[in-house]
Amino acid sequence: MKINEHKKSYYVLLGVTARASQEEIRAAFRKKAREFHPDVCNRFDAAEMFSLINKAYSTLKDPKKRQEYNETLMADMFQKQVVDPSKEHISHFNFPFRRFFDTKED
Repeated sequence: MKINEHKKSYYVLLGVTARASQEEIRAAFRKKAREFHPDVCNRFDAAEMFSLINKAYSTLKDPKKRQEYNETLMADMFQKQVVDPSKEHISHFNFPFRRFFDTKED
């Protein structure tokens, strides 16, 4: 895991998708916690990563906190225009698909 990769989201930090079940999140947390435990890991940032992993798990294991986190994450994505709510970028795509799908035989 790259040092700044955790800034993307708690899901990336734990290595799961946003649709992960509670069991998948718990299993991913345990795996990452073992990997980055300061007593086991020799990385200079092991304690920081372990703390972030614990914070991510405490947020994602609680359904109410997870919902609030997801809403905040989506709001950030809209603000940064990762997801464009207007979908204007699609209207600029004017490829003439019709000619490929017309089956008129002369």
